[in-house]
Amino acid sequence: MLNQPFGQALADESGRFTQVDRTLCEMLGFEMRALLQRSIHDITHPDDWPSNQPLLERLLAHDEPFTIVKRYLRADGTAVWVQNYVSVLRDAEGRRAISALIRPVLPPAGARVPHRKGGAAELPAPAGQASKPRHSGRFLH
Repeated sequence: MLNQPFGQALADESGRFTQVDRTLCEMLGFEMRALLQRSIHDITHPDDWPSNQPLLERLLAHDEPFTIVKRYLRADGTAVWVQNYVSVLRDAEGRRAISALIRPVLPPAGARVPHRKGGAAELPAPAGQASKPRHSGRFLH
């Protein structure tokens, strides 16, 4: 898994995926259509979400790219550690998109890696289908 090529994704400023590649879909175990119905918030491990917020706010406010190691939730509920290289892209009309290059990595030293027993953990519902809001609507990565 560590020698796989980078996955790639584009998301709008709200965090909704607008483009994903086959490598990312395979890494996360999602069909492309299913992943495009989700947001970055939907697939980010909840324990890693708070550390992403200030980085993404700086990216959106100041176009300041960043790199982060975090966990994504796969379709089966397991976690995969990834390193993301995140930046802002603009199209010819000046519209912004969040761009991420994503590669699987080993867990950081000292990271607690739980062993699963029984069935898979529940994966959050796609954005817009959750029974209660999980975030303020701002794109947080």
